[in-house]
Amino acid sequence: MKLDKRSTQPLYAQLKDLLIERIKLGSYQPGQQIPSEIMLCEELDLSRPTVRQAIAELVSEGVLVIVKGKGTFVAAEPERIELKGFNPFLLSFLSARSLDGFTQLSVTQTVGDAETEKIFNLPAGINHPGFWSIFWRLEQDGQVFAVCRSLIPVGMFPDLQRDLELNRRMIDIMANKYAYLPQKSVCRVFVRSAGNDESQQLDISRSAPVLVAASRLTSRSGNICESMTAVMRADLVTLSLDAGRS
Repeated sequence: MKLDKRSTQPLYAQLKDLLIERIKLGSYQPGQQIPSEIMLCEELDLSRPTVRQAIAELVSEGVLVIVKGKGTFVAAEPERIELKGFNPFLLSFLSARSLDGFTQLSVTQTVGDAETEKIFNLPAGINHPGFWSIFWRLEQDGQVFAVCRSLIPVGMFPDLQRDLELNRRMIDIMANKYAYLPQKSVCRVFVRSAGNDESQQLDISRSAPVLVAASRLTSRSGNICESMTAVMRADLVTLSLDAGRS
């Protein structure tokens, strides 16, 4: 790739693309130091501010890291977390056998909007007690790799908030709730850019890609019992899909 000073694309953006291309081609390996700003200026006939802006943006995106007193390096590839046999039940709150590994767990009651009522197939204009909005983070070795949120009908689990505040075991909370537990699911997995709150929770830049698993789970009684969304770091998480359970 060569830089084109007549292009409508800014030179700093072209330099970003060039550096990323060199990393992908292996010219710069993970953990390897890249040429200094001065060397890049001389090699590519660029101004110092142009080079500095390109490097600064790649640092903010997690592609490069600056080590004070040493220089700029290609970010080392993190050890990936493999979610083996991934299916919607793996991250479902109602399917959890325990809350070990759940951090910053919070539960609030919400009325829900028209879209939420549509997800749960609730008739418009019918009064209902609302939903439990449950938020939690998943960590491994102190590294947050996913933020999750579930909506669960209060009518199915009226004592859920109190049970969690009392630190009751999941097996006890779900006792005698057999008909309301997840049996089937519909799940979409896609990639998008992280939002502001997600980037803070996951400690990534706002433009960084995230894996999103959006699931709707149906109970044994045939009603929607949980709507769950998990947002995962795309640079840390690998999903190995399980097609054995629908």
